[in-house]
Formats: sequence, structure tokens, C-alpha cells
Amino acid sequence: MSRVIELIGARIGLGGRCIDTRDGPIAMRSAGLSARLAAGRVDREHVRDLVHDLMHDLVRDLGDIVARDVVRVPGRDPGVALFEEARRYSLELRDAVEAVLARGALPCVIGGDHSLGAATQAAVGRHARRAGADVPGIIWIDAHTDANTMETTPSGNLHGMMLAAVHGLHVPVFSDVVEGGLRDPRRTVYVGARDIDDGEREIVERWGCRIFTPEEIARIGPERAIDEAMAIACGTSGRCSVSFDLDSLDPSIAPGVDCHVPGGLDWRTAEVILARIGASNAAVAVEVVEVNPSADPSGKTARLAVEAAALLCGV
Repeated sequence: MSRVIELIGARIGLGGRCIDTRDGPIAMRSAGLSARLAAGRVDREHVRDLVHDLMHDLVRDLGDIVARDVVRVPGRDPGVALFEEARRYSLELRDAVEAVLARGALPCVIGGDHSLGAATQAAVGRHARRAGADVPGIIWIDAHTDANTMETTPSGNLHGMMLAAVHGLHVPVFSDVVEGGLRDPRRTVYVGARDIDDGEREIVERWGCRIFTPEEIARIGPERAIDEAMAIACGTSGRCSVSFDLDSLDPSIAPGVDCHVPGGLDWRTAEVILARIGASNAAVAVEVVEVNPSADPSGKTARLAVEAAALLCGV
């Protein structure tokens, strides 16, 4: 039987450059997320008759967890108020994701800036350890490696630090959040990374993470790239968590993000990667993040985010 998908809207924009990423979950729901997820679960000929019931039976929308507005201090240190709210918010989100996992459902976290990843990824690690199971690896589909610390960050943006915390480096704002949920960086694979700060590049290389750049993916093909990525991340258990940042796509097709980095994945390539993950049923949790509707009034980016979420969830 298919797993129930439980949606959690992560309405936070404190961790990046643009506060409007907090409206990403609103944009994705407006673009038809629940209906798309439910429709993928049934024979297309019967969608109109069954989709309403299935939206309740197989797709549950748990609503939003909303970060409070706080003032960011200019510079590399965003200030105590922002740190405290990001910590409070992340603990709340972590507990919500853990509860979904405990019910045996598939958490689909929609955001929201990528700082939310500390909570989701720590929840996966905590749940696995409590169950006495192998801790899954991570597939991180993103233009960035998000491995900065407060010492290496050039910007102070928290959405570039959460994987450092999840992998055991000291990032004070996330220290409580990742407690009991640390993940093995040797089983973290980056897909689409192309904008890596010098300090975090040294960190990622020291960890031994595998990075598939867009250039390598184009050279070897997305099928081989994601198969190799899943072999590393899933290990012998066949399980992983997946985070998809819309800035992994080229900004020409996905302009509605916080950080625009040229040279990203085209949609055909991304579609192959996402569909292959979804078809494997390997994902224990998925994130689709960094939708910034203010940067894309057409809604194109939100529609791509909806399709990405559906593909990752295997529908």
C-alpha cells in the first residue's frame, strides 16, 4: 500500500537574503500541490471522481509552521533575536517531522528558506536511531553545499549553514536542533552544486562528500548520476532523505528563488533525477525549498516546485 504523504508548510524566510521565501508554501499550494499529489495515486481516468477523497486519505496537509518576524542585524552576524527565533522554529519543525515519521507517513516539507533543513534532516536521524535502524544518507539537490559555519560564512545567512550542523560542526543556532540527529557526511551526495564558498569547499572535501556538478551530470547523463548518488546515500538499507532546492535549476527556467546561480540543471535533467528517486521508493523524507514568489509573478517556479514534490513522492 502507498504511504500517506503528509505536507508540512515551513514558512520561514529568516535564513536567507529575501524574507519572501516564507511565502513559498502558499505559492505551492496555490499551484495545486495537494491535487497533484493525490491525482498521481490513481488511474488518470478516475481522477475526477476520486481525487477529493484521496486528498484526505492519501495526502494530508498538516498546515504551516510559521516563523515570527524579527529584525536582522546587518552584516555577517544576523543578531541574537534572529538566532533565537530560528532555533525555536527549527525545534518545532523537527518535532513535527519526527511525528510524521513515527506514524509511518512520508513527510513532504515545503518551504521556505533552506535553513529549515536542519530540522528535517535531524528528525530523520533521530527517528532512525530511536527505531534502532540504519541512519539514511542524504541527497542534496542544490546549487550550494550549505556547509558553512559562522567562521567561514561570507554572508551570515543561515540557509548556508544547516548541513554543517547536521554533520556535526558547531553552528550555535542549530546545536540543540541537531542533537541526536547527526548524519554521516560520507553518505551525503550533492547534485547540481556549482556555487561553493572557499571555506565550505575545504569542509566538504574533508568530509569526503561526492559532488555531481551540472557539467558532470551533462557528461555522464542524469540516470547514471542519480544511480551513483543513490548507491552512496542509500547504502545497504536502501533509504535516504532528499532535499530539492529550486536554485538547483537554471534561473532561466526557475527565476523565483532567493539565490540565482547561472549554469543550473535544465528541467528535463531534473525531471529524470527526481522521477528516478521517486520510483525507487527510497526517500524517507523530502523537502522542496527556496520558492520565492516575489521573484516570479508568473508562478512558473511554484509550478515546477509542485511537480518536483510529486516526482520525489513517487507520484
